[in-house]
Amino acid sequence: MAPKLFKSINKLILYLSILAAAVCIATFSKAYSLKSFLRPDASSTHAAFFPSHVNEQEITQTLNLVIHKLRHELDQMRVLPHDTPLRSKHAPLLADVLGLIESVRDSLSVSPSLDRDPDQEARTAQFAPADHFLTEEIRKYILVKPNRLGKQNFMGANGTFTSIGHGCFAARDELESYMDYDIGDVCNDDWKLAQKLMIHGCDPLPRRRCYARAPQIYTRPLPMNESLWKLPDDRNVRWGGYRCKNFTCLASNVTKKGFFKCAECFNLVDHESPRWINPVYQNPNVNLTSDFMISDVLELKRGEIRIGLDFSVGTGTFAARMREHNVTIVTATVNLGAPFNEMIALRGLVPLYVTVNQRLPFFDNTLDLIHTTRFLDGWIDLVLLEFVVYDWDRVLRPGGLLWIDSFFCLKEDLDEYLGVFGMMRYKRHEWIVVPKFDKNDDREVFFSAVLEKPSRPFR
Repeated sequence: MAPKLFKSINKLILYLSILAAAVCIATFSKAYSLKSFLRPDASSTHAAFFPSHVNEQEITQTLNLVIHKLRHELDQMRVLPHDTPLRSKHAPLLADVLGLIESVRDSLSVSPSLDRDPDQEARTAQFAPADHFLTEEIRKYILVKPNRLGKQNFMGANGTFTSIGHGCFAARDELESYMDYDIGDVCNDDWKLAQKLMIHGCDPLPRRRCYARAPQIYTRPLPMNESLWKLPDDRNVRWGGYRCKNFTCLASNVTKKGFFKCAECFNLVDHESPRWINPVYQNPNVNLTSDFMISDVLELKRGEIRIGLDFSVGTGTFAARMREHNVTIVTATVNLGAPFNEMIALRGLVPLYVTVNQRLPFFDNTLDLIHTTRFLDGWIDLVLLEFVVYDWDRVLRPGGLLWIDSFFCLKEDLDEYLGVFGMMRYKRHEWIVVPKFDKNDDREVFFSAVLEKPSRPFR
């Protein structure tokens, strides 16, 4: 079977190469005379390349025929194992040829009257991201989508420029697996692969044209007056990929639940309900705590804190407590070993599924408050932390509050981290460093602060 397929594909490649060459020769013979090759300025415009007598429709039909045959062969190759020489050698070649021919066809369909940026066109020609991938769905998603009306849309663009994270190119095999599905069918149960891609820089992920999986039996969520402090129904979560298979397991004191950050945050009664209401003293013999109370922080800007972001690992308790003060908080987190996003949503709160790699999806100077705890700690690179802090500063409005809650690190690293938070020149409402007593040594410390963004009358 394999030798026959190999032979037929070799013949097809030869046939397609000859056909493509013929199309190119025919196209150039119609577009150019001999003199045009001798004159360097003859092809300086789109009109010179495609004179009025060129039958672009005929050329487009021929290119569509070639594209159809190439796609058919690529579909046949997809059923072969990844390590098959036939697929590993010929498939990338066919994909490259397909991308080039599609580019020529698409260029024929673009009206020369559109506003064009020559520099942008040159950059696009030098780097075509779609050419990096074999899976057709990725290629279709990445390619620029021209407006059907042939003119700028209401956003001022001549097309739609979909994007993926730069890490997607380093994780090509994983991304192609993620995008390998039947259009209109149910998506694969691959949320863990998607999250892995996001965490490793493939963020944003491309959209997909399949139906996201949902729990087999989804019950009505609890009413708002019950949902904040009661565990949700287990049937409203897909538990595949987690060690615990229900909320009771997550809320219990069992070990090896699949995550260690916020290990008790599913225990809404004993662990979560006192948070930010009663201070926690790690050592009863030492009257020191890194906790600030919500009521005290809100009193700093009475009546001014209305909306904000909690950038943490948790189940939305901070947002739940702030809701009691008529403050709307969006909780940004990922599902690190447990269904954190589902839990937040089932409590009637708003989850934001983003990683630390991504720029915050808020406009400049719009939020009243940013709170963070248990996430950005002593593991984070200092340069990355600077980018994150400047992004927080971007979305905080003048007079907004930045609440650093129990940031912990090694003592010897403390000054460097404090330097990052101090470089913003925020007004210090609260600023405290206390020992971290949960280990047998005294090498780590907690740092907490409430800082106010100053007004910057830049021109």
